[in-house]
Amino acid sequence: MALGVLEDRHLDHVPGTALLEDLQKGNAASSVKKGTGQSAHIVLVPQPSDDPRDPLNWPTWKKEALFWSICYGAGLVGAVGPLLAPGYVLLGQQWHVSANTAAASNGDTILALGCFMMLQAPIAVKYGRRPVFLISMLLLFTCSIWSAVSQGLPSFLVSRVFQGFGMAAYESLVTATIGDVFFVHQRGFRVAIWGLAISLGISIAPIANGYVIASNTLGWRWCFWLITIFHGIALILIFFLVPETSYDRKTPETVDTDSTSAADEKTVEDASEKVPVTDVEAVAVYPSGEYLPPKTYWQELKPWSGYVSKVSLFEVFFRPFPFVLSPVIWFTIFSYGLTTCWLVILSAVSSVVFGGPPYNFNTSQVGLVSIGPLVAGIITTFIAGPLTDYSATWFAKHNKGVYEPESRMYVMVLMLILEVAGFAFWALMQSKGVHWIGPVIMYSLINAGQGIGSTAIVTYVIDVHRKHSPECFALINFIKNLILYGFSQFSVEWVQNMGVLHTFGILAGLTALCVLTAVPMYVYGKRVRSWISRHPAIFDRE
Repeated sequence: MALGVLEDRHLDHVPGTALLEDLQKGNAASSVKKGTGQSAHIVLVPQPSDDPRDPLNWPTWKKEALFWSICYGAGLVGAVGPLLAPGYVLLGQQWHVSANTAAASNGDTILALGCFMMLQAPIAVKYGRRPVFLISMLLLFTCSIWSAVSQGLPSFLVSRVFQGFGMAAYESLVTATIGDVFFVHQRGFRVAIWGLAISLGISIAPIANGYVIASNTLGWRWCFWLITIFHGIALILIFFLVPETSYDRKTPETVDTDSTSAADEKTVEDASEKVPVTDVEAVAVYPSGEYLPPKTYWQELKPWSGYVSKVSLFEVFFRPFPFVLSPVIWFTIFSYGLTTCWLVILSAVSSVVFGGPPYNFNTSQVGLVSIGPLVAGIITTFIAGPLTDYSATWFAKHNKGVYEPESRMYVMVLMLILEVAGFAFWALMQSKGVHWIGPVIMYSLINAGQGIGSTAIVTYVIDVHRKHSPECFALINFIKNLILYGFSQFSVEWVQNMGVLHTFGILAGLTALCVLTAVPMYVYGKRVRSWISRHPAIFDRE
């Protein structure tokens, strides 16, 4: 048992378990590729090939340009959903419908987002990431114009549905792209930045649009005109700075971490003792060979690189569904998917929670409430990513250099404390009429907890299902958005009928239940990974 993670009884080499810290002396691990600078002691996982077209070998500036461009797009996607959140009461009055009906219009976007994820993930696997990113941003650009000029509620709802289609890639493909380009010890921070980008969009949109909606000279239509401008900038960035990251990674050779024969027990020698590591993956090293020269910048500008997976599109379309049998996916649905739903619901009901007694905020004031979560999201990003990566390297140092993906779950303790306390104390404060700063601080704590926890959870899924992360996140987000769609149909009435005390008390309990699924996942995670590996007909169909 490695620090509480149960060893597997079936496989010597469980996928995901890897030599991350080079603590050994005179070991064959010294022949593999390692990081540079402060990461010089870290063995690169996965091992890059010698191919200049391998995204793992791209120069840092190219990786950074790609990463920050798609994060900018993800931030805009975060803003699309709650774009009109501060004004649902006002919009209901203009459209002569209830505030709940106005808020439910966002549910159509969420449902379209979830459904299209199941379509765009297979397309991205078959034909590459770049064309999907481009088409998605083009949809967001054109449909934002459509929403701005809509003359009736039916036309407006259809435009929002197509916006949901465009949002899908930036919620499910970004994590897969991070796995394409960055190594294991770099992914936590990157996932945190991506999560921050979405959170910034969710938080900034209500702040700015509260004033826009309440303005006599602008109004709600200008929310869409303004975001159209930003979508246009994103489309330019995606076209010029986001090349194709899909790469046909050939099967590598296997190099043992000891010079003894394959039949002997391999050992990792640190400064004082030899420790058996029969559970550690052999290091994957790519053979040298002839490679094509790197593509020129102008070649990479093609909307479609010509990449085509060998798997048929029909087979790729059905490939996400078997992952419903993966315990890792269900752990993620509970701990990440459902807790994200509660956070989105908070944004949707904010106009009712703060617009009614005891605070009676107007539309612009309701928008300003999001400043707290915004600041919390920025702060936790600079904590969550490094903390998640540090927990992985700390675990490896205390486990004879061996990394287990479950080590990233340590930070979920903070998620549990911050989110449960946030919901519970918010319920108590508002029911007692505490000054509005109290609930705003609780809102900020919930946002901070979600940022920290989601970074660890998403990175864990990338580590466990890296080859099929697009399909996995498509399935996770599909189920999450179906649930969120259901809640969006009654969330406002739920708060109005039950009150903040009971509603948020229920959310506190549900959050605790969801996050505590990390305990069995941590303990049995290695055995789960072994079970997944031993059923390739289900989880690794090529």
